[in-house]
Amino acid sequence: MEETAQHSNNLVSVILVEAPIDMVWKHWIRPESIKQWNVPFDDWHCPEVTNDFREGGRFNFRMEQKNSQDGFNYSGIYTRITTMEYIESDCGGRSCVVEFQAIDNNTIIREIFEPDPTTPLDVQQNFTDSVLLNFKNFVESSR
Repeated sequence: MEETAQHSNNLVSVILVEAPIDMVWKHWIRPESIKQWNVPFDDWHCPEVTNDFREGGRFNFRMEQKNSQDGFNYSGIYTRITTMEYIESDCGGRSCVVEFQAIDNNTIIREIFEPDPTTPLDVQQNFTDSVLLNFKNFVESSR
């Protein structure tokens, strides 16, 4: 199951991960795992991750193309965390919410984020969809 939609001014991406929520949660927040899955395309990587995973904690995920250092830092502050259910963050004035829902031995992840006004919406949507699909593949192959 993979679904994409726009709601009001936010972009939304949804995916079903065939793994229990505790495993999904662990891989979502562990820096070693984030380096593996937090890439949109095969020619990208995530060489640096810092993740102070607590309310008020800061995170920074460096994402760049493999053959160059062309990329960006995805960074922000965690504003609200409910373990294995909800993560809200502020990314430079833009909010991002990630919701986790356990259904049997599977997990639905829904990411809702305010788009960057300088990047085309379809580019941002494709980027987020690709990252979620990489996360799904990483977790499911780790079982």
